[in-house]
Amino acid sequence: MKLSEKILEKYKEFHKAFKNEQYSFYILKGGRGSAKSTHISIELVLDLIKNETNQVVIRKVQRTLENSVYNQIIWAIDYLEVNQFFKINKSPLKITYIPRGNFVIFLGADDTDKIKGLKSVKYPFSRVWIEELADFKTEEEISKIVNSVFREELGNLDLSYKAIFSYNPPKQKHHWVNKKFETITIPKHYYIMHTTYLDNPHMSKEFLLEAEHTKATNLNKYKWEYLGEAIGSGVVPFSNLIFEEITNENINSFDNIRQGLDWGYSIDPASFMRMYFDKTRRKLYIFGEIYQVKLSNAKLAEMIKNRKWDDTKITADSAEPKSIDNLKKDYGITKIVGAKKGKGSVESGEKWLDELDAIIIDPARCPNTAREFETADYAIDRQGNTLMRIEDKDNHSIDAVRYGMENDMVKRIARRVSGKRTGF
Repeated sequence: MKLSEKILEKYKEFHKAFKNEQYSFYILKGGRGSAKSTHISIELVLDLIKNETNQVVIRKVQRTLENSVYNQIIWAIDYLEVNQFFKINKSPLKITYIPRGNFVIFLGADDTDKIKGLKSVKYPFSRVWIEELADFKTEEEISKIVNSVFREELGNLDLSYKAIFSYNPPKQKHHWVNKKFETITIPKHYYIMHTTYLDNPHMSKEFLLEAEHTKATNLNKYKWEYLGEAIGSGVVPFSNLIFEEITNENINSFDNIRQGLDWGYSIDPASFMRMYFDKTRRKLYIFGEIYQVKLSNAKLAEMIKNRKWDDTKITADSAEPKSIDNLKKDYGITKIVGAKKGKGSVESGEKWLDELDAIIIDPARCPNTAREFETADYAIDRQGNTLMRIEDKDNHSIDAVRYGMENDMVKRIARRVSGKRTGF
């Protein structure tokens, strides 16, 4: 059987992309039965044969390696019919390509010293596969692992570093994995592929029957487990999002400018939003952001002035009156006021935003805002019931938008109360 016949049609794209030096990170995600690990193992075996490089395969816990990724690589060797070229070691877990002597080792992230000490005399470790990425609690854990592997120049070898991440998306939209990879703001050196069991024609009849039964009886569970969707609470807070370029020509024509500010803390970013509100068409355009951790009031004021965004009113979180006073009196941001807020203002503000005909965000100008709105999810109580308020986590831009649109929201509510519902 030819190699092309051993690779599923959907994964031929990944096979081609793995040869492309444009990409450093390959993210393969999706639902159950999508053959992610199968094709990663095939690609790594082929790479071990072709290139003068070593590989390391990592999972969160050491004891899970043998019955998962280790046996998966052995399966790929057998599937590719190249058994005679490989030596299989079980203690330690190691598979060596005999003709050259380069190898793949398997490590658990619970022993970080071994990962930090990765070193080989003859061939560099230039490939890393991290399986079940969502098992890691923070992105920092992954960064440390990758940096430990990608720490040295590869010299004259015709190689570049490549990392593969594979996982089934967690249900929670606020999980760091979803926030990083379930978004339109993806760096150009990241290759992302999403697959499902529908891309795999070799699934058993029993698997397919169970998938169809789940689809008929519990659609959200089906979307999460079988389609690999981060369903969160199962309800989308903002169903009116549009991500597209907002040109300079558009911006120069805007008149109803709104601005909002959510104060940052030591670990939370300050978020300043600049927007245009088209009252007639009920569309909100978000085209300017300042978004930074540990941003002093002095630096914030400087950034606002440099962008000439001190030209119109700024509505800031009133929980910090000293900061408002500081920006106004000490740094010359004279058009700043505190938000009125009040009981139920968060829920009503989020509802008002969702009822707009469109929230248009320029992802190039406002990448953090795009990410926050895209990954926003409703909070869930201890019993698993959906609460009609957005999870109070990673929502700094959303809060800043609410503050900036506060007066428009009040006018809308007032008109509803009076029975007049035409226009804004």
